[in-house]
Amino acid sequence: MGLRLKSTDPSSVAGGLRPDLPAAVTAARRREFEARRALPDVVPARAAASIAGPGGALRLCYLAPRTDVGGGARVLFEHANRLAARGHEVTVLSHFPRPDWFDLRAAFTQVPFGVELAAGVPACDVIVCGYWDQVPAARTLGTAPVVHFEQGDFHLFEDVDAATLAVASRFVGAADATITVSGTVAAVLRSRYGVPATVVHNAVDRAVFTPSGPPAAADRPYLLFVGWDGNAFKGMDEMRRVYRALADAVDLVWVSPRPPLEPLGHVVVAPPQPTLSALFRGAAAYVCCSRYESFSLPCLEAMASGTPVVATRNTGVLEYARDGENALLADVGDVAALTAAVRRVLADPALAARLREAGLATAAGYSWDVITQRLEEVYRTTAAAWTRPTTPADWTFDVAGLRFTAPDALTRLREHAAATTAGALAVPVSFPAFEGHRAVRWRVVARRGPAPAPDAVRAYLPADSDSVPADLPYARALTDFATGRIAEALEGFQAVFRHPGHRAATGRWVVLSLLELGRDVEAAELVSGAVREFADNSDYHYLQAVVGRLTGRRVDRDAYATAIAMLGPATHYEEWFADPAGLLH
Repeated sequence: MGLRLKSTDPSSVAGGLRPDLPAAVTAARRREFEARRALPDVVPARAAASIAGPGGALRLCYLAPRTDVGGGARVLFEHANRLAARGHEVTVLSHFPRPDWFDLRAAFTQVPFGVELAAGVPACDVIVCGYWDQVPAARTLGTAPVVHFEQGDFHLFEDVDAATLAVASRFVGAADATITVSGTVAAVLRSRYGVPATVVHNAVDRAVFTPSGPPAAADRPYLLFVGWDGNAFKGMDEMRRVYRALADAVDLVWVSPRPPLEPLGHVVVAPPQPTLSALFRGAAAYVCCSRYESFSLPCLEAMASGTPVVATRNTGVLEYARDGENALLADVGDVAALTAAVRRVLADPALAARLREAGLATAAGYSWDVITQRLEEVYRTTAAAWTRPTTPADWTFDVAGLRFTAPDALTRLREHAAATTAGALAVPVSFPAFEGHRAVRWRVVARRGPAPAPDAVRAYLPADSDSVPADLPYARALTDFATGRIAEALEGFQAVFRHPGHRAATGRWVVLSLLELGRDVEAAELVSGAVREFADNSDYHYLQAVVGRLTGRRVDRDAYATAIAMLGPATHYEEWFADPAGLLH
């Protein structure tokens, strides 16, 4: 059949119709987290044995929850770089693009939203989860042991409701081993979640953060603060009050990973590391007002730069800071005490000099060489202690008529079955829909025992089929559409569309049918509503761009390409188009 879709002018026109990418990404992350909450239990984690002896290169895969500017991301990337420099094969996976603010030298793969990061894990010896909500999905792979790298967040330091605590406990406890950045966090993990953790401290890049080198130029003495005021735990409200009490004597330089919500003083957004080091060197004092931290790296970087430190007793800083020795400390939220401590540093050069010298000695004890060696030992321990689970005999597999993309897909499918307590596994299977388009649906291909399982765990092992699924609720309508009987197809699609559970899938076909019938206004109205309702569904962004072009709207094709590439295929839904980015182009 000759679809109008095939004759769409592919040229882009700047401005006009464009997707709401932030809303789409937020919806994708929310849906992904909800999917993780519903994951079944995994085979219980095994305790690690003693440190293994020296061996060859390890294959390590890090799951990075974010790649934008931030201390947690920077530490994770330092791990990857320094382990790669020791000869290990390191791959970093994230839903977000490769960081442009950090020189990440390890291999990097961007996994589309809608697909678990764990789905992109290559063959490896250890999987390292950068956040607790990634652990169960990585464990259900059954291909390698999972290490949870805990850097601290609300689940450790804030009061959480019983439901959230239960989810966090199940996820945190699913790891084969846990490492964390301070003894404080290790104590919280044990007391709150019953999880033992090995402490592997953060470290300072002493080639960057050093007292040598020119300081940042300034007309007056200034205080340096680091943090974004969108994160309440950073205590930036207290920071404002401290600075205002001292504004007659000093200026303020505020380093933030992103533009502040309420700027104050001289703001520097996401500076390169050498610039940050110069800002530390030029500061009269570095002031940390955090309400909690797992390991306050900026305080240690300030010490390494020869800068006096004034900080709250935010738990993490207590790992290395001693009041009156290498820092001046105040209780969390005590603005008066923080202000008084800063005044002492400004008024007493001898005190400032003692804090500098003691801080330099403290920072010298946190070497990346030592830290990286310890990481390697923990990973070797975990890899040596891990035993690959075996597939229970009561599993049956039905893959007839499927062509898997990955050559080891069947092996990985059996590994999934061995690692999960679920009753069934499903994989994404594509089938021909109409010219130029293939649709994809989840298909159960493995079952535990004879009884049908109510829900299946999804294993992202793509496969192709030449036939339309037998259980497709609108198979007849799709046949009508493909053979040019559009009016009949529309009637069939609309009948299924009325059922809430099928709205996202059949709405796409209703839009296409309306376009083929020349009912462009109706198609435009439907797709606009669908983009709002299913913001993380890349198919609707693709269709909105198509409808826009066909109806003479100005379409920002580059913006749609970015949104669709970021979201990836709509695998969270019942059905989706294969390669929506390719379809757009």
